[in-house]
Amino acid sequence: PPATTTAAAAASEGSPLVVVEDSPTTTLQVRLADGSRTTVRANKSHTLEALHAHIASLTPGVAFSLRAGFPPKRLGELGRTLEEAGLLNEAITQSKE
Repeated sequence: PPATTTAAAAASEGSPLVVVEDSPTTTLQVRLADGSRTTVRANKSHTLEALHAHIASLTPGVAFSLRAGFPPKRLGELGRTLEEAGLLNEAITQSKE
């Protein structure tokens, strides 16, 4: 089996994002690995790690990576914020590992 990253393993259980209403927000369109779509509202200051954990909470037990852009590129540097990663109002794809 492929090796999982520490962040992916730590986020495998997942935890939902908590949006702070007083802070700037963004809406992300997420296509899950099963083909379904969901909308995620998050603060611009949420990290990629928090987004990964949130998506893990929607699809428990699935090892995955996140991709965005065209052509889709794997999202690394999980410590970056959504704003720093240029992911405001973006489409994100969950890819099974």
